[in-house]
Amino acid sequence: MSRQKLSSVLRVRPRFGCIRMAIDYSGLGRSKLYVAADKHPGLFRKNGSATLVDFDVLDRILDALPTGKMKPRYVPGQKAA
Repeated sequence: MSRQKLSSVLRVRPRFGCIRMAIDYSGLGRSKLYVAADKHPGLFRKNGSATLVDFDVLDRILDALPTGKMKPRYVPGQKAA
């Protein structure tokens, strides 16, 4: 289980959660989650009519994303390098 330390609160990520929890956790939109589920079998699980997201699979998807390349921020009065 992965753990996140936020200020003085220790949070333990659940193994499964609803789609809304997965959106909040990952920052991905609903449609992106459905696209990912098509490419990554096992991301979604069904419990009757409820759709659950497997956070272990979601973590593997997020870990495989490329790192971002950020441009230097413009600061007024500073010359560009």
